[in-house]
Amino acid sequence: MVMLFCRYLPSSSIAKRFIVIPITLLLAAQYGGTVTTTPTSGGGNIQHDWEEISARMGEIEFPVFTNVPEANKRFMAGLKAQLYGWIEFATDQFRASQELDPSFAMAYWGEAMSYTFALLHIDQAELSRATLAKISAKNLVTSNTEDQYINASIALVKANTTQDERYRQFTVHLERITQNGGPGSDVAAILLASMMYELDGKYGYSTEKALDVLANVLKKQKAHPLALFYMITLHAYASPTKYTNVALQAADEMETMKSGPYTGLYRYPPALHIPRAYLYFTYGRWTNMTDAGNVALNLHDNYVTFHKNGSHPSALFRFHASMTVHIGLLQRAKFSQAYSILLQLKSTVNVTDGTSPLLSAYLGAYYTMAARQYLETRNYNISRYKTMDLDEVYSTPLDPTGRGNAVSEAILLLARGLQQINRATMSKARMEVIEGRLANKPQFDQDRTIVEIFRLQLTAHQEYGYGDYTKAFDLLRQAAEKEGSLSTHIHDTTYLYIPSWEMYGDLYSKYDTQAHTEQFYLRALKKYPGRTASMLGVARSYQRTMRTITYGENVRVWYNKVYNVWRHSDTEFAALTEVEHAVTPDTPWWAKYVVIGAVVGVGAIFFLVIVIVADKRRTKTDSIITISKREIQETKAMYLASGVEKKPLGDRPHSLEMQPRPVSATDSIPGAPSPTTQMVQGVAPAEYVVAPQDVILDDIVAPTDQK
Repeated sequence: MVMLFCRYLPSSSIAKRFIVIPITLLLAAQYGGTVTTTPTSGGGNIQHDWEEISARMGEIEFPVFTNVPEANKRFMAGLKAQLYGWIEFATDQFRASQELDPSFAMAYWGEAMSYTFALLHIDQAELSRATLAKISAKNLVTSNTEDQYINASIALVKANTTQDERYRQFTVHLERITQNGGPGSDVAAILLASMMYELDGKYGYSTEKALDVLANVLKKQKAHPLALFYMITLHAYASPTKYTNVALQAADEMETMKSGPYTGLYRYPPALHIPRAYLYFTYGRWTNMTDAGNVALNLHDNYVTFHKNGSHPSALFRFHASMTVHIGLLQRAKFSQAYSILLQLKSTVNVTDGTSPLLSAYLGAYYTMAARQYLETRNYNISRYKTMDLDEVYSTPLDPTGRGNAVSEAILLLARGLQQINRATMSKARMEVIEGRLANKPQFDQDRTIVEIFRLQLTAHQEYGYGDYTKAFDLLRQAAEKEGSLSTHIHDTTYLYIPSWEMYGDLYSKYDTQAHTEQFYLRALKKYPGRTASMLGVARSYQRTMRTITYGENVRVWYNKVYNVWRHSDTEFAALTEVEHAVTPDTPWWAKYVVIGAVVGVGAIFFLVIVIVADKRRTKTDSIITISKREIQETKAMYLASGVEKKPLGDRPHSLEMQPRPVSATDSIPGAPSPTTQMVQGVAPAEYVVAPQDVILDDIVAPTDQK
């Protein structure tokens, strides 16, 4: 039986679940928990598009001996799928290849490898031995290269030998093939890297050496699809290495799907995107993680709908991808969307047959996601999640010896205890029972430690509530130390909850509102990069204790980090408003007075300008009026001095033909007055103002006496 999902793996494999869980999802429903498949003609339900699938998985070189080209194509499709972890599809292709060419030895080798694939923790050595025996029973012809791979597989499944020894012998054979080089040696290198990763810390093998092997493959073929995929996968839970940028670049390229080796891998197999999501998870790239998880969800649905003819409910392939999406949405404060993912899983639990072996897996996932929904929102006072009915969620205890069950149940117990402190004692009692069930079982050591961490966290909050602050902080320190002592780099979606140092910072901030608690949050961020709650804790600590310009800069920097993650939140809550105000600071108290003063000043200046301009215009007008009055008076005086008598205006003809002018002494007009004052036709005195058009000066009668 294949050990389904993460909960059926040996203890040493916790950090490797990112590989096993999503891919075994593709096996569980079809085979009832086994890898054994029912022979299907020509590749089974996905026969119609196997060539397209093979093409999408890229090209690798692996020379084999067969006289049937179609059998070779089927074999290569199976080999690529197997190395990508798509065991179901690979097994179908190997069997189809055997039908096309019963003498094709490597087709049997491929099928045997499907039953014992170390990286996926599939170890059905007896089935593998039976399949390999067909090669000798049929006296099949093999090449020297083929013999090397077959002999390596025989060592892998050797009877009456421990698993570690079998794995070591298989790895030694692969090293020899890789060192010899030649066509097809890159396949041995990929298998070698996976075995070195699996044997990390044993026989001198390590993840670092595995990455070196992959790097050598990439030196020969820069865009080798399998080498890049394994580079992503091996980094998904590892601490940063010298190849981290290579892995992230490959993951980013896989996301765009526009070029490079992953262009053809967009659809097949669905589980390809899960390691990419985990890699982003490790480095706190929540948007990328959510996107990768959504791609995996869509691909799972596509796989079920189109390649299984709708014979399996899509939920069978969704739950692990759903967990990655759920985490990403919670970190991005998209709490409503995250809650909808939780409700989808709840509906899956409700429709799952009570006798199904999958029910335990679904319940564990449901407990995990419900607890996380509460824990990640508990400090934000969002009533919808603060009052979640966790008692209703906790429908039944899980079997602690089912891999992952202990942790899933314990985290829900932690959430229930934190939600209502009066339930803490009951929750702790159940945790102690779980720890007891896992005692003296080395394969469960890590799970037992994690359950103990949760119990310490819950007890610390309980003691804080009782007022014993010293004991509370001491318990949280113990929990943090145990986190640091865990043998793996815990970034597994199953195991990431609230870091103990983050809890320490939260409680200490309440205990002493002026304390420098950023140190605790920074410790949490060192292990769990990008956690928004921890980043917010750092920002708040700097703000509370802001005494220098440097601290002020830190406040802005950390609030901006949180804002960049939360900026597209789908939920209104106080902490989001706080962050938004921090990145767009309120106007200082004195600023409004400055603005008012500026407005008043500008208004006063404008009014003064208007007054000055108006005064100048009035002065100019008065001058013109004064001048006009003076001229009128002078003209009137001139007329009076000349003795001219006006006629009524109505009796005057309207004509300008005749205009008076002064006459000189030389003018001789009989009976005229003195030449100095005489007005004659045609010319007016130069100093006179021209008469209006309707005034005719020749109608004016000269006085009879000028003495």
